[in-house]
Amino acid sequence: MKTTAFIKKYYIDRSNSQSIKWSRGKKLGCLPMWIADMDFKCDERVTKALKDFIQAGDYGYANLPEDYYRVFIDWHEKRNGVSYKQEWIRFTRGAVNAMFQVLHSLTQKNDAVMINTPLYPPFKAAIKNSGRKVIESPLQYEDGYFTFNYRDIEKKFKTRNVKMLMLCSPHNPLGRVWKKGELEELFELCHKYHVLVCADEVHSDIIMPDQEFVPALSLKKYQKQTVSIIAASKSFSLAVFSHCHVVIPDKKLRDRFIRYQQEHNTASVNVLNALPTYYNYLYGEEWLNTVNNVIFENYQYLKRELGEYLEMTNLEGSYLLFLNLGEYNISSSAAECLTDKCHILANPGESFGKGYENWVRLNLATSPENIKTATERILQLIKTK
Repeated sequence: MKTTAFIKKYYIDRSNSQSIKWSRGKKLGCLPMWIADMDFKCDERVTKALKDFIQAGDYGYANLPEDYYRVFIDWHEKRNGVSYKQEWIRFTRGAVNAMFQVLHSLTQKNDAVMINTPLYPPFKAAIKNSGRKVIESPLQYEDGYFTFNYRDIEKKFKTRNVKMLMLCSPHNPLGRVWKKGELEELFELCHKYHVLVCADEVHSDIIMPDQEFVPALSLKKYQKQTVSIIAASKSFSLAVFSHCHVVIPDKKLRDRFIRYQQEHNTASVNVLNALPTYYNYLYGEEWLNTVNNVIFENYQYLKRELGEYLEMTNLEGSYLLFLNLGEYNISSSAAECLTDKCHILANPGESFGKGYENWVRLNLATSPENIKTATERILQLIKTK
């Protein structure tokens, strides 16, 4: 489907809805480009399937669809060439909930857990709130491109007795899609120092046309030390349905995770929450491919119009752009500046890591008209500086 036809058919005016993103934007008189969900409704076949389920009126205890696992496995094998097995898959109530369960089941209290900053804040919060120690290894930055600092990572593996690395892939907020060589070098260090890897891959379906996503578990040499968190919540904007997969190939690790779930009564799956994932994997591929094209076109437009003035990351995956307001930031925080001067609501860079007060995270999963409006407002700020 062409992107113009897609926007006409699937864009939602959420300004009068219960949307957290748009409700706050309306309250502040701002165009909301902050919280990570999309302004597009699901493929119409998905909506019909869910409507049929609701209208049937049978809300008793239910099993997953018989082919649920096969549909999940086929989706990821077709898109990313990775093979999962049914017995590897467990369920949680969302990706952040999965982080907590992985941390509690596979590490001990006061264990050191590494993250690479700047990073989506719940990673750090999950580690701290689980009674573990946060070890930060800042990513290196040059010309819009963030990379791992392998020397720093190895040094901290050695000296801080790190037990787990929590990887964000693709990266939020940087939009990086890690290359195979990057992951192999990182995982080899983890292997050398007996560090488990927990890979959050919830943005893995949002990949720009010139990029290739490498699933953590596709690196077979490192499967025994790796756990992947996978959900369709970002791919198809299903945040209201709390449903996520934790994929654990190693039986010893999986048994520990299962034991934790049994002890804390978190092993059951909510079938109603699972159905939107199932139906989107069945029917949503064309929809998703078009969404990726819309996001990429939005990114290209914004970069074309603002790239002369502002530093920004090269968007490889996700629909999140990290933008540096630099000299045009006339407040203590670039997000505050955009709110006050441009009437744009963005995520503040400092929430992702120290030293990023001039940066903001922008959500590009919206209509080209909204992107154009935001761009024009930022240009006005630039021209009046």
